[in-house]
Amino acid sequence: MSQAGDGKGPRGGDTRERILTAASRELALAGFAGARMESIAQLSGIKKQVIYYYFASKKELALAVLERNHALTADFWHSFASSSLSEIFQASLDMSVVNQDGVAHLVWEGREYLNPDGLDIPVGPDRKGDFQRIVGVIAAEQAAGRLRSSLSPEYFGLLVVLLTTAPAALPQLTTLITDRDWRDPAFAEEWLRMINEILAALRPPE
Repeated sequence: MSQAGDGKGPRGGDTRERILTAASRELALAGFAGARMESIAQLSGIKKQVIYYYFASKKELALAVLERNHALTADFWHSFASSSLSEIFQASLDMSVVNQDGVAHLVWEGREYLNPDGLDIPVGPDRKGDFQRIVGVIAAEQAAGRLRSSLSPEYFGLLVVLLTTAPAALPQLTTLITDRDWRDPAFAEEWLRMINEILAALRPPE
């Protein structure tokens, strides 16, 4: 991040936050490749020259958006320490609705990850540790006899993430297959019920 990007005083911090909020929306809608600094300036009501004062490049701004999203969801990840697997599914589905931009960021980040010439996004230990919390909960459920021990905690952890983000990440498929909008509370209730039925079927035999 550029030195000016730290902001100076409450006013500077407010400007930086307005830029990040607008950039989050633009990246969620257009992805990194399609995001335009002009659109971010229009959304934020801040001149493009000022945005470059805080962030030296679109890359720097995009990385700051990802860092901000991680910070905003810190409490969500930390709650996993005292949650059951069913509770994690419920919380993750709720989060996909509350933080729709966050799901969209995962999608464009994935495209950049596959592109050898795309944005180089570092995966720090904190972020990796957050996802490993899911793996830890799965291992604990297995140790408590509530989930089959033959399942890989890592692969099942990936399944947890996919089941809770796919309806929001691929909303068109959700509607085509289920004839429901993924934001419909009735869809979320039925989706969670199916997930809990899967968890019940994966309990070890008595």
